[in-house]
Amino acid sequence: MDAPAGRPFPPRRARFAHAGGCVAIGLLCLLTPLQEAADRAAVLAACGCGGALVLVHLAAFGRGRTRFRGTALALQAVLGLVPVLEFGAAWAVFSCFFLGSLPLVARPRVAVPVLVLVTAGAGALAVRAAGPAAVADGLRAALLTAVTAFAVFGLAWLAGAAALGEDGRREFAAQVVAEERRRFSRDTHDLLGLSLSAITLRVELIRRLVDDRPQAAQAELAEVLTISRKALADVRAIAAGSREMSLAEECRSAASVLRAAGITVGFDGQVPADLPSPVATTLAAVLRESVTNVIRHSKAAWCDFSVVAVAGAVRLQVANDGVPPAGEDPPADENRGSGLRNLTYRVEALGGELSVGVRPDGTHRLRAVVPLRAPAW
Repeated sequence: MDAPAGRPFPPRRARFAHAGGCVAIGLLCLLTPLQEAADRAAVLAACGCGGALVLVHLAAFGRGRTRFRGTALALQAVLGLVPVLEFGAAWAVFSCFFLGSLPLVARPRVAVPVLVLVTAGAGALAVRAAGPAAVADGLRAALLTAVTAFAVFGLAWLAGAAALGEDGRREFAAQVVAEERRRFSRDTHDLLGLSLSAITLRVELIRRLVDDRPQAAQAELAEVLTISRKALADVRAIAAGSREMSLAEECRSAASVLRAAGITVGFDGQVPADLPSPVATTLAAVLRESVTNVIRHSKAAWCDFSVVAVAGAVRLQVANDGVPPAGEDPPADENRGSGLRNLTYRVEALGGELSVGVRPDGTHRLRAVVPLRAPAW
């Protein structure tokens, strides 16, 4: 899983830049209306309307997420256009907050014509106020309205992009945590299942041998100690996330555990050499889980398994005769299905294929084929 690329822009800084920029634009827009205000009441009205415009915009778009968009646009339209009746062309530039907010919630085919219409209106008001000969004043008013509108839009877009990036990083972090939990669950189930089953089997055997055959019981105790140490190493490797398994060693361990369970083992002892570590580890985990299932969930008298190289891949096959008779339900186990899901995930992650089923002769077979080269995704 790859992390989002690029250096993140802190959302708090983006919100601060947005707020500071909008306040600065509001103060800039207030200069002309304040100069032309006739009395203190007009000054207070201009400051109140300008401040309300800035507050409405920041309340709706200040945190990088759009809230009460319809109400915000309506208020900005009213506060940006209606005071023109009192302050004239000097107030027209305040329409920049409405024009800058509109593209954030409307499609370009709506926002662009409105932008052109309102800026042209601001220019026309300036020409009307200064006289037909003051075309330059009209162009300046239209250009100032358009530039401030783009500035408002850019600041709001920056805050929104920073917030979206923060959401993406949080989602990515949550995915990483979830994937690590799944890995830990898979490894714990797949790698410790056989060790715990083997310890249980050998302890039961020791209990039967301890009175009549103490020397054999001592030998079994040594095996239990070896298996428990291996299980401890598995736990540490799972916690570190760096577990590698030897396929040859796992084959020998599987044969030993099956024999301890009283199951006849068919294995020729041959394992392909120099297998890539991911392939060997995956097949070892598949074999371990398969043998665990044979011991826990079947009444097998024999179990055969083999590992062979076939046409750029390695095939592991495990077969046994422990399928319950027709009409008899298999042993219940709440974790039984998770093992097969884990194995399928491991094999398919390397571009392989896992199949499990009952053959025509009534025996159960698990077959895993893993390519020697990882797929190029």
